Amino acid sequence: MGKNKDAGFDKKHNDEKRPRKTRNKIIAIAIIAAIVATLVVALSKLDNTKADNTVLIDGIECDTTEYVTFHVHAHLDIFVDSHPLTVPAFIGIENNNHCLYWLHTHSTDGVIHIESPKERGFTLGQFFDIWQSTSKGMPPNDQDPIIYVNGKVVTTSLKDTPLYAHDEITLVYGNPPINMPSFYQFPEGE
Repeated sequence: MGKNKDAGFDKKHNDEKRPRKTRNKIIAIAIIAAIVATLVVALSKLDNTKADNTVLIDGIECDTTEYVTFHVHAHLDIFVDSHPLTVPAFIGIENNNHCLYWLHTHSTDGVIHIESPKERGFTLGQFFDIWQSTSKGMPPNDQDPIIYVNGKVVTTSLKDTPLYAHDEITLVYGNPPINMPSFYQFPEGE
């Protein structure tokens, strides 16, 4: 009889433990879910790719990062009455390098950096609109330039001239230069 009494005690004791184990599992799952939810919210707030207080220009955003998803370069030369006009550094870069438009320059070498979160078409007109909004030293706007792409005259307007990888774009206002650029040697990897 002693064994049956002990067996009944063990059964009753195990029955009492089961609800407690189930309740503890539910509490542990709830705590894990709360931690995961908190992390998701915190990480989404850390997505700082969009710069604050910036203006959208021609559908182009100013972000806090340079993108590699679509990252190509074109080169721009400008001549006014056969004299070169320097394309300024930092066109499309604002707020102490904390805001980069998808079209921008880093230096005065004329390289236009085209860096976007997705592959899409961009135009010289968009670059000029960003230039006008973020920098100085614009070429004359009282006349339309003759546009050369890779040494050949094109009939597109400034607004509609597409920017493609490794294009050499030359704008001529007034008299052309003695030697028309038709090629730009991009550094390896650009």
